[in-house]
Formats: sequence, C-alpha cells, structure tokens
Amino acid sequence: MATFSPSPAPRRSSRLRGDARPNSPPRRMRVANSASRLSTPNRNADGTSVASLMDVDDGRSSVGSERGLAKTGVEHIFAKSDQVMVSFHANLPLEVTQILRNADFYRDVYSGEIDTLTGFALIASMKTCFVWQHAMAVKGIPTCYIFTCPYDFNQTSPPFHSLVPWGSSREPGLILISTAGEIRLWDSVGIGLAGGDRYSTTYLELISEDIVTGLKRVDTQTYVVSTASGSLYKLVLTSTGGKYHLTSHPFSKPSKSLSLSRLIPFLSSSSTTTTHLVSEPGNISAISLGHQTIDGGRDIWVLINTRVQRWVMKLDGWEELIQDEDVADLIRNAVRKTFGNSIEKVDAKLDLELVDLVVDSTSKLVILVSYAGLEEVGMMAMDVTGIRRIYSLVQLSPSGDSFKVDNVRSVPYQSTSSSGAPMHPRIQSLPQGQLVSIQFGDAVVLCARASDYQERLELKSATDRTLGVGIMQSESVVLVLTAGIMMKVNVDIDNVLTFKPENGRAHLIKSVMTQAILYGSLPNNPLHFSFPPEVDEESLMRAAEQLSDSILHSGKHSFFFFAVPPFLPFADPELVRGNQDLSSQLKVRKERLAWLIQFINENTALIKASIMLLMSQQCRQKLATNAEKLDASFDLWAIHNNLLATGPTHSVLNDAVYAYMNEHEANYHEDFMRAFFKFHLNDLGLVMEQIPDVCLNAAQQTGRNIGDLLPEANRILLTVLTAAFKHRDHNVITYGLDLPMINPWTSTSSIIDGIIALFDTTTGISTVVTKDSELHHQVPELAEVLFACISQRVERLAIDAKGGAVGIERELHELQRKFDLLRPEVLETLRRRGHAQAAFTLAEKYQDFSSLAALCHKETIYPPEDNPNFNRIKGYIERFKDQFTNALYRWYIQHGKPESMYIGEIRTMFSQDEAYSAYMDKFFERSPTTSISWLHDLGKKRHREAAEALLIEAQQTVNLEVKHLELSIGKLANLAYLRKTEGTADDGLYDAFHDALDVVSVHKALLDEFTAVVANMRGRRSLDTQVDILIQEKASLLSEKPELTNIFKNLVKDLLQGKSLSIEDTVDVLTLKDNFDFVGDYATALHLLARCNLPEARKHAAFRTVWRRIYLHDDWSAIQKTTGVGDAELTQRFRETALYTTFLDILSQPDQDEPEGFETDPDVALVVPTIEEIASRWPGIPQDQVERIHDDYTWECDKLGEFELEEAYPRVRELAEYELSIRD
Repeated sequence: MATFSPSPAPRRSSRLRGDARPNSPPRRMRVANSASRLSTPNRNADGTSVASLMDVDDGRSSVGSERGLAKTGVEHIFAKSDQVMVSFHANLPLEVTQILRNADFYRDVYSGEIDTLTGFALIASMKTCFVWQHAMAVKGIPTCYIFTCPYDFNQTSPPFHSLVPWGSSREPGLILISTAGEIRLWDSVGIGLAGGDRYSTTYLELISEDIVTGLKRVDTQTYVVSTASGSLYKLVLTSTGGKYHLTSHPFSKPSKSLSLSRLIPFLSSSSTTTTHLVSEPGNISAISLGHQTIDGGRDIWVLINTRVQRWVMKLDGWEELIQDEDVADLIRNAVRKTFGNSIEKVDAKLDLELVDLVVDSTSKLVILVSYAGLEEVGMMAMDVTGIRRIYSLVQLSPSGDSFKVDNVRSVPYQSTSSSGAPMHPRIQSLPQGQLVSIQFGDAVVLCARASDYQERLELKSATDRTLGVGIMQSESVVLVLTAGIMMKVNVDIDNVLTFKPENGRAHLIKSVMTQAILYGSLPNNPLHFSFPPEVDEESLMRAAEQLSDSILHSGKHSFFFFAVPPFLPFADPELVRGNQDLSSQLKVRKERLAWLIQFINENTALIKASIMLLMSQQCRQKLATNAEKLDASFDLWAIHNNLLATGPTHSVLNDAVYAYMNEHEANYHEDFMRAFFKFHLNDLGLVMEQIPDVCLNAAQQTGRNIGDLLPEANRILLTVLTAAFKHRDHNVITYGLDLPMINPWTSTSSIIDGIIALFDTTTGISTVVTKDSELHHQVPELAEVLFACISQRVERLAIDAKGGAVGIERELHELQRKFDLLRPEVLETLRRRGHAQAAFTLAEKYQDFSSLAALCHKETIYPPEDNPNFNRIKGYIERFKDQFTNALYRWYIQHGKPESMYIGEIRTMFSQDEAYSAYMDKFFERSPTTSISWLHDLGKKRHREAAEALLIEAQQTVNLEVKHLELSIGKLANLAYLRKTEGTADDGLYDAFHDALDVVSVHKALLDEFTAVVANMRGRRSLDTQVDILIQEKASLLSEKPELTNIFKNLVKDLLQGKSLSIEDTVDVLTLKDNFDFVGDYATALHLLARCNLPEARKHAAFRTVWRRIYLHDDWSAIQKTTGVGDAELTQRFRETALYTTFLDILSQPDQDEPEGFETDPDVALVVPTIEEIASRWPGIPQDQVERIHDDYTWECDKLGEFELEEAYPRVRELAEYELSIRD
C-alpha cells in the first residue's frame, strides 16, 4: 500500500497499428494490438517491477489456503491504515483459478470486471469468458458460467464485455463484442452452465480497418461502442417474441422529418440556427457517462486523441455532438505550471496522452493523463525499455464553450516498459466523486480530490495482475479482482477528507511501515508495501523513530485509574499484541524491529541512491539503539527466566528493577518486572547503571555473602552489554552507522565505573574460588566488556573534542589516561588469575603493544629460546611489524637490569634474528635512545653514528666511570671512522671527544686530590664528615663565604660519590679550593670555560669570577710592600703569584682564538654576577639563597677592591711574557 512504483505506460493507437492481412475480409482486417486494451507496454516474462524487489513470497496466493480463510468466516486483513482496510473478500472459481495459475500475462491477454450492480464478475481471454457471482463466492466456491468468445484470427486482445442487469429476480445477461465488431448476447449467464451455445449474434458495420476500442453500459437496454477511427455506436437491447437481441446504429443526426424537437420546438436543447459540430476521426480511448439532460437525454463524454467530446443521446433515438474541444495545450500548460521544472518543456518530448476520464456529480471532468518522464526522455516517448511514464489527474470544469483547469494532482505511480502487467489504466469514482480509483496492471491507486491523500495497493508478485475494479457506492467499498483472489477495500471517507499533508506524510509513511511489519510477512498476502517515490527524509525519519519507539514500548498498557504517566508513550496495540509469555512477546518485538530496518533499506534503495544516506546519524542510531535494547532485553529475560525456575530467595535484577519502577512512579503494576520489560526498555541503560550498587548494597544490608550475589550481577551486565555490542557489530551496515555511536547507552561513565567495581570485587574474591566456578569464568568476560565500554567512549569523546564540543578535552584526557593505566593492570590480573590467553587476546584486539610485550616476558627472558612465548613474539613481529617491535624494544630498554649497564633484557634485544634488524633501525630513528643505539650501530659497523650517540649519551651521563667508558669507546669508534675515511672527514667530533675526556681527567685529578686527604683519616667517617674535613684542609679561605661554602660541600660530595659535574660546577670546585699546591687549576678552569657552550652573559660572569679568585689567591698588600725590598726580590714575589702562573699558561698558546673574557683585568673582575645571572646559573633555588650567593660574590668584589693592582697587573703579565720568550 501507499506505494509509488513504476507502472506500464499507455500508448497511442497510431503506434500499435499493424499491416492488414491480405487474406482477411476487409471488415475484419485489424491492427496487431488494440490501443485501448494494450496501451501499456508489455514487460518481459523474467522482468520484475520495482515492487517485486521486496517480495516476501514470490508466488501467488495459495488458493487452497484462501478458501480456508473463506470458510473460517474471519475477516483476514492484508493491509490497514486510518483511511483504508484491505481484506480478503472472495475466492475465484476453480475453473478460473486453474486457467490463471499457469497464465503468462505478458503473452496471454486477459481482461475482467466486477459488476457491483449485478453482483457478478467475469474474466475473459481471447476465446473464453468466465462469469460467476462474486457475492456468493464469499460463502464458498462460486458457480462458474463459461462462454465462448467471438474470435477473429487477427485480434490480439479479449473481447469487450458487459453484464446486462435484469434485476435481482434473475441472473444477468452477457454482451461480448470482439475488436472486429462481432457482438454476442446471452440473455442469461445461466446458459453458460450448458455450454453457452444459445446466443444471438450481431455485427457492427465498421469501416475498413476500424476496430472496436470500448464498450460502455448506459442502462439496462442501452450500450455505447467506440472505435479506433473515432466512431461511436449505440447498441439497443430489444425483445421480439420473448427473445432478446441487439440492434446497432452509429451516432448520427436526426432526419428533419423524424425530429421530435422539430415538432415540439421547446424540447430542443439548442437554437435552430446553431451550427452542428462534425466529429473528426481519431482513436477513442475512453467513454464516460454524464448526467441526464433536462429533456431526458443522457450526456456521453468521450476522449478522442487529445480532444474531449460531449454527445447527447436524445430520447427520440438520435445523438448530437454538443462539444468537441482539443484540451492538449490547456492540460500541458496546467501540468507545467503545477510541477515546474520537473516537466519537459518540448511538447513532442512530453508526449501527453489522455488515458481515461470520469464525470462527477457536478459535471466536472477528471481526466487521467500520462506523459514522459524528464530524465529518461529521448527523442519521443516510444515504447522502448527505460522510458518512464508519469500519471496525473486533471480536473476540468466547463467554461462556456470550452474548459478551464481546476487543479492537477500527481498520481502516486510511475511506469517503465518493463513494469506492470499490460493493460490500459482505468479510473472510477467513489461516492460524490470525492475519491478516484485508478486500476493499473500491477496496482490500484486511490486519490482524493479534496485532500492530498493518496494510497496505492500494489501486487507483490510479478506474475500477478489486476483484472477488474468494482465500486460499491453505498458502502464506500472498492472491490479488486486479481489473478488469485478478490480483495475488499473499505474506505473511511471522513479520514480521507481530513488528511493533513503537514503531518499526514509522516503518518502515512509510518502507516506503510506498520502495515509492512504486520502484514508484509503473511505468506498469502498478495500486496507489496513500499514507500512513495517522493518520500522525504524528514517524514521517513520521524515515522521510523515513532514506529521504533512504539515497538520498544510494547503496545497498550494496563488501564490507568487517572492519567497515563508521560514517560509511557502509547503504542499501537495491533503492532505488538499483549502476551503474558514475555519470551514470545520480546521475540516478536525483536522481529518487528528487524523487519522495520529491512523494509526501510530494501524500499529506500529503490527510490533514491539510498535514502538511508540521507537519514541523519541521530535517526539511524536511534533505530539501532532501540533494536540493541530489545535484543539485550530478550537475552536478559532468558537468564532471569532460568533463575526464576530455581526458586531464588533473592535477585539482584529484581531489586534493581523495583528501585527503578519505584523511582519513576511506575510501581502500580502487580508484576513490575514484566511491566518493565514491556513498557520501560528505553531505560534499560539506567537499570544497568544501578546493578553494581544494588549488588554491593544488598550484601551490606542483608549480611549476605557478596560471593553469592556477584555471579548474578556480573551475569546481568555481561548479558546485556554483550548482546548490545554483538547486535551493533553485526548491523553496522544494516543501519548505516558511523561508529562510534553519538550517545552510546552502553558506555556511560556510570556503567564503566560499575564494571570496574564489579571486576575489582570479583578478582578480589576469585582467589578463594575454584577455577570451575562461574565467578572465575566471568573475570575475562568482565575485562572484555570493560575495554569495549571505555574504548567506545574514548572514541566518541575524541570526535566530539575535534568538533569543538565544550568541556570535552578534559574528560577525554582523564578517561584516556585512566584507560592507559587500567589496561595493563587488568591484563596482568587476567594473567595471574589463569586467563593468560584472554589477556593476550584483549591486548591484540586493542593493539596494546606495550602490554603485549610485558605479557610475553613474565617468565624466562634470556636466553630468548627458553621463553615460552618465543614463537608468540616472532608471530607478533610478523603480524604487527614495527608497531609491536617499537613497544618490544622500549620494554627491553625500560626493564634492563640496573646492576650492569647493558646486561639483562638488553641481551635479549640484541639476540634477535638479523631479519628483524630493520625494525631496530626504524625504532632508533623514531625514538633516539643513545644509551642503547650505539651498540646496534657498532654491530652494523656504523662507527660515525655510534660515536655521535656515545658523545650525546656521555654528555647526559652522571656517573663519572660510565662517562669515561662511553667517551673512550666513542673516541675509538670515531678513530675507526677516521681511519676508514683516511682522515678526510671533519675532525670536530674528534675534538669534542678530546675536550670531554679532558674534563674527565680534571674530575679524576680533583678526586685524587680529595681522596688523598680522605685516605689519611682514621676510621670510617661519614660522607658529610669527610667533606667537612676536606673543607678545613683544602678550602680554608671559604670561611667568609658561607653560601658558596655550602655549594662547594655539595659539589665535593657528588665528586666523592663518583658523579660527574657540569663545567660551571667543575670550575667552581677548581677555584674555590685553596690551590696552595695546585695553583695551575685556575688556568685549567679558564680552559674549561673557553671550550664549553654557555650563554654569553653567564660565560662572561664565570670568567670574571675565575679571575677574581685568581687575584684573591695572593695577599697583594704584602707583596707590594717595597720598603727595604730590592727589585729582584719584588720580581720573585710576582713570579710566585697565581696570576703569574696563570699568565704563563694562557699566554703560552697565542695562536688560539680565545673567547672574550678569557683574560680579564682587575677592574673588570670587580663586576659581580647579577641576581638574574645567579638564578640562571642555579635554576630552582630559593630567592633568599640567590641573594646570599650574591652577597658572597659581593664580598669577593670588596676584597679585591682593597688591592691596588694598577701597576702589579701589567708588570706580572710582562714578566710572564718575558719568561715565555726566553723559553722559546
């Protein structure tokens, strides 16, 4: 019903004419086909209409089963909406059934009719006519009357037929007329029981090559015949000697002598001066009866090509053409105005055809027209495969001598040459013409004239067809005769007239889907259900959601004393019938939703590319969510049903559902559990969120053992979530889902927290249960469901965050972090509980390669061949490639044994097959790990890369011995590289190693100096005590600089612990100690500073500090007391100063490009570091400590300021230069 699929297109008679056979009598030479009978193109025998693509049962209705339906006396419904109800009406006679069962309607042409006036129906083939009383067929198998049809060897269609209504007192007569004009009359169909040989024969006097195109009953005694040449004939039934026969004459003007209107002028309907119209030749495609005229005549309306004619049949036996108007231009303009750009602009391509007409009680004409569809139009709308015909109803009103168009309405039917059984569409009107029925070959369409209501009854099987339509005016009933049965269509005219398009479209689409669900699967239903072609996605989405919700809420509720709670939407009680057997009812509801989405998919695919693509994700996911909840509820009820069979004293589900019903004021149901499963499944997720709390609270409140309640609680959540996930995975394509779900009811924060609580509780007590217990087996299932819930929520939050949703970033970050921490913990728990394989499976599914690497190394690690997961590791490398190896190598590096630098897991890392070497290259390229990568580089003889890695690692290494080893190996690797390149490469790397090893040498020299003091200490001393003694003996001058003393203590302590110092720290150690015996350390400090990379300001400040301490090393006041001192002694004093020693060192290498500040005079050395420079030098120390360090620097400055070195400084430098010159 309400389907708008293609149908056959009517064709003009001019396209159907064939060549006359030369051997035939001239009057019987006929065309190959009749325009009025076969104007719809034939479809191929193996072709299928659009409707047939959704067939549930491709065969015709089972006659035997339908007869069984008739005997039961029960009205069997095929389709039902607010406007119409289609039901089984009557069987066909056995003789008819046998003939039609094997009929090929694409080759063998049949016609039929339902005469509601006589209560009889008939079906005619080329040679045989079958008549029966359809009113009696309702009660059983009807009697069939069989007649031989008039036949001409040139004819290609059955004869035209009409029953003669004698009244209720006797059986009707029968008139058959062949296309050649042979007329047979049986005055009673009862003659058919005896062979039907007693009939009278009459012949129409047709012109050469003319054929009959129609037969219309005017009344019991009068009939009108039309032809392809445009002629009309009047048949009059008369009786002579008790025998009936037919007389005929063509429509003609009266002779003047016989004209009654001439004798009685006032009876004339026109002035004597009126010019009589002359009918032009043309194919007559339709005849319709008009109203009686004031003089007792009868209007006859005719469609002849594109003209509309009105004839008047006079009481005195003649006919007059009153009106003959070509309405083609009028209708074309009206159609284009109504449908706009969807209509072809060129008349020839539009190919307008007037198919049939009917006249209503107000003398308005309703004409069925067809025209070529815009998309498939080629040169002309010819009868070739693919040409689409579109149908419309045009209402014309008389306007003077012409017509005007009142309105144009589309007909919900389209056709191609390969669709629909071949027949000429015919229209009839229901009471007062408020509803028009249109019979097509494979459908019957109902169109309201006063509202936008449209309905279509489409036949399911491609081998079925409509054969007749009858209208019972008094009852607003349409009878439809098909090749299998007769159907009755009860029409609710009031609902038809009050149909509102603004909400009626969605309601109509919902009605289609509802009927498809309720009746589409019935094996004996001849109807097919599909959507109208102009269905809009908004109406479809609204209707689909309403219907899905209705099924989810299970039909009508129990009676309410007051008002229905607003959260319980009423559902169609016919959609889901009440059933105390909840398992059966849930199964039916599941099947209803499955049928719903199947129906949407299969039908929308026939309309647009796929309207499912136009349906919003919200709508699709709403439908899928409802189906998930029903699927999960079906499984949940099954396990609860099994629990009830054991007679439990307590149920977690019972408590949770009761709490929900009580909270939502729905506890008025006696059986609240069944009420929940019937009416409240939309809130299934809310109940699932309460299960963990209900379980844990029940244990506390009742004193029951939590181990007795946990299995059911776990079982509930596992059953519901597993069923939902399974349904979602299996129906992603079916529902057209874009995962993850927009608002996943299975992955709320509450459900995730609840599963974590159940998992923790279960694993907490599962150590005391046996491995055969239900709790033990539930552990891996809980982990799997937990991971699924969290991952789906993470995916959803990630998409929302990218879309700019407010407040999502933080929740996403927290949940992702939580999942990253939880995943390895859960997997390890599974392994410890004896579910190692489940742990591996989950880690593989979620590609947690870090956990996979960890799980693979829980037992023997080295040698790798002894690892029970040795082959598994190789398999993962082959399967996941560098995704896994990256995590594997990272695990080896992170879990290397601390007691030896490169032993333990690292051995396993470098014991892998050479075939995996490329993965290690990629790993170190993406994740530079210089502490390990140099080993790989050396193994590959990449000496330069190994040297660079070792230099980087040495710069970061704190342990002095390790640093020394790294630098030594790196220097050797670089030397190997230089030898290979014959020293042509840049030697910058060589200098870097040289400088770094010099720093190590300085460290070792300092250690030797300090350990010599420590070695002389008696007994075991603490490190702090050792440092204090060292300061007393090696840094006696620090007493005036307390904060620098503390810094010196910490640096010496690090040295004694084997740690390496930074350049600045090393310089401080070198210059803060007394240096009575190691005065050359000042120059060493300058050289270290000159080679290091420091910010310029800090480097300059460090140079000034070193020079300041060089000057402060000696008592310049005593040195410069010259009273009684000769020049030689004074010179000797200068040569014993730290300044002189330093100058000898730094001036001995004049060719080196030393940095600024490498030599600093006393005045510049007075400048102390700023607060900012001190904070940069020691980042992170408190501000007060920064200030105390600054005070110590200020003390040094003040002390230096007391000395007058203006003359001493240049003199000492001069002495050093002289000494160096002598040496040279």
